[in-house]
Amino acid sequence: MLPVGARIQRARRALYVTRVARHAGIRRVLAEIGVRGDREATREGARAFREALEELGTTYIKLGQLLSSRPDLLPDVYIEELSHLVDEVAPVDFQEIEEVVRQEIGDDVFARIDPVPLATASIAQTHRALLKSGRDVVVKVRRPGIVEQVELDLAVLRATAKLLDKRSEAAQLLQVEALADELEVHLREELNFVEEAHNAELVAWLVADYEDIVVPQVIRPYVTERVLVLELIEGDKVGRDHGLAPERARELARQFFKAYVHQVTVEGVYHADPHRGNVFLTRDGRLALLDFGLLGRLDQDTRRGLALLLLAIAQNRADDVADLILSLSLTTVTSEEGAFVHDVRRKLPRFHWRPLSGIRAGESLADLQRIALRYGIRLPTSFALVGKTLAQADEIARTLYPEMDPVALLEEDALEVMLVEAERRLEPNELFAWLYTQLEPLTRMPRRLGHLVSELERGSLTIGVQPTGLGELEANLRSIANRVGAAIIVSALLLASSLLVRVHDFRWLGVVGFCIAAVLGLYMVWKIIRTPGEL
Repeated sequence: MLPVGARIQRARRALYVTRVARHAGIRRVLAEIGVRGDREATREGARAFREALEELGTTYIKLGQLLSSRPDLLPDVYIEELSHLVDEVAPVDFQEIEEVVRQEIGDDVFARIDPVPLATASIAQTHRALLKSGRDVVVKVRRPGIVEQVELDLAVLRATAKLLDKRSEAAQLLQVEALADELEVHLREELNFVEEAHNAELVAWLVADYEDIVVPQVIRPYVTERVLVLELIEGDKVGRDHGLAPERARELARQFFKAYVHQVTVEGVYHADPHRGNVFLTRDGRLALLDFGLLGRLDQDTRRGLALLLLAIAQNRADDVADLILSLSLTTVTSEEGAFVHDVRRKLPRFHWRPLSGIRAGESLADLQRIALRYGIRLPTSFALVGKTLAQADEIARTLYPEMDPVALLEEDALEVMLVEAERRLEPNELFAWLYTQLEPLTRMPRRLGHLVSELERGSLTIGVQPTGLGELEANLRSIANRVGAAIIVSALLLASSLLVRVHDFRWLGVVGFCIAAVLGLYMVWKIIRTPGEL
């Protein structure tokens, strides 16, 4: 059980979140995103939602960033507005930063640390510094007290998600608990700079074959949970006025997009936040990746399925796209698989033979997510993060070279992806492991058949049947029972009141009974007229 102080603190935070949500017009927002009611999404509602998240701080900003990868959950106007989330806060006093650096890595490492930060975000702020060895570096320092604040917010969000998941079928379809879990995993990774240092070195290895993409070197041993020292890479954000020659811009765009497709489809590990603030154009005309707090990871089956899915999209094979999505997703008896396949066949062809400038970033994957949700098909949360990552990657590519066609690039990489996949499958260890998992159930089949025959001979074979799809029937029966019960109560009150009115000493009680019966009866009539079939 939580200490009393912790419960009070959590209650205060929940009250503050509620107040901010109410001020932002949470009822209107819920109606516009389709959780409660059906109201057309507006720019004003989306802006109020974004501003509320920014006001609530770190955890809710990260929640907004995560939601911006879920076009299956939010309308386009909300997705676009959340992409403008500002993760900038007032800087921490430099003396506090110096104290953290001194505690973590000592006070004899740096010749100088610039007191003016290069950037200030909700989790950390960065400063330019000079090592005593003469090397220019960047020092990233976690903001004091941020871990405690995040833990408090996560506790409130987990409780809310759990409550919604129990009481709302819409919340179950939207997988709100899985969303809260994913947010917690991402935040814990971003709060630990030891993990970020490992991620940076892993991404550097993943893109080592792409000579025009660089990753800042981690300066070890100056890495702790709260402080991270990195190589200084100077450059500017990628913009349309990049000043590169067309041929150079084209090559950079191709390499950048191909590198992200390679990370997702071949490696199953990818830098999951390549927005414009995290990609610099260096002085020598290369692209530098920054900020490795968020890394996407896929299990082998999901990675393989996503690789085949991207290839099927590139080759305009609608039935294969639908089958692959269904194989990656969770379906129930209420899922409309036939209608889903039909919708995929209708929408997929419009992404072919069009340049990137004519396609909204990530539009094809975003449309597939929306279609799946519409027909009761639950995509894995990893699908959304992959979609957001590729959308951000082709946004950078579009800025550099608007005429690039990402679908054509996917087709170019198809042979490489398939060859790598075949090579992995034929590796002795993986091949024999796969054969064993396929054959092992067959070796148990004779024993299972023998057990089944024995059960039949003894007459002890039992078959369990789990009825499904009875929710509507159950609701109707419950409504009928409630109405009949209420009618019996009203009738009994009328009968008892009639008898009591005839008794002089209890006449007043009879009048009260008549009034109660009248109120209940009128309420029943109003409820039946207003919501037929319910009570």
